[in-house]
Amino acid sequence: MREYTMRKRTISKHTVNKKPIQNHANYFMKALLLTILMSALLLSACGNQKGNAKTKSLYEQGLEVVSLMSEMTRSEEYIDLFIGTGELKSVIQSISAGDYTAPKAVYAISVTDENLAALSELFGVSNVSEELEDYLTDRVFTTLMTQINSRSGAENLAAASVCAAQKTFVNEDADKNVIYLYTYEDAVPVAVTFVVGEDSSVSANGTFIMYDEFTCGSADEIRSFFYFEVEVTEVFPE
Repeated sequence: MREYTMRKRTISKHTVNKKPIQNHANYFMKALLLTILMSALLLSACGNQKGNAKTKSLYEQGLEVVSLMSEMTRSEEYIDLFIGTGELKSVIQSISAGDYTAPKAVYAISVTDENLAALSELFGVSNVSEELEDYLTDRVFTTLMTQINSRSGAENLAAASVCAAQKTFVNEDADKNVIYLYTYEDAVPVAVTFVVGEDSSVSANGTFIMYDEFTCGSADEIRSFFYFEVEVTEVFPE
């Protein structure tokens, strides 16, 4: 009788302990399935958001650069970081008087690789690697509009340098270097130079064009200004 009782107690003990183990396993499986489901939904949402994100055009990116430059000219705190009082500050104040909210016309200016290579040869550099040659060509293209400002005098060149702006972004549609020239009714024209880099990266450099004799009323006027061949087309917002 005593042996039967002990055996019965032993069997009952093992039977009672199986339920919490099963419950815990069921809870764990439900939690795991819920986590997997939530992760899948989150990845799907992120994928849709990425797929629906619209890439800003070069036109829009350039407008943002112009807006930043305009703010620079109107910020006393920013100007005081670089210059004090004097003629240079007066030049920047004259730039700030313009209205840069909406351009009158925007022109895309590009130069063929052959013409850029010819311009690079003016530096007299030879026997360099292909990587250095490409870098020099990009540098020549980037400084084209700065060279125009150098004709306007030291103060105008300095003012344009103080209020120059840069940004970098990704645009898979950009396949070549190009300059966007933003012209205005009552404001100094602005040139934004876009240089395409690796992995669809694009660097944008904006500068005010301070040279009074730079004619930009039409695509033909812009072409005739340069002593080498350039391609000029009008660009419209997308």
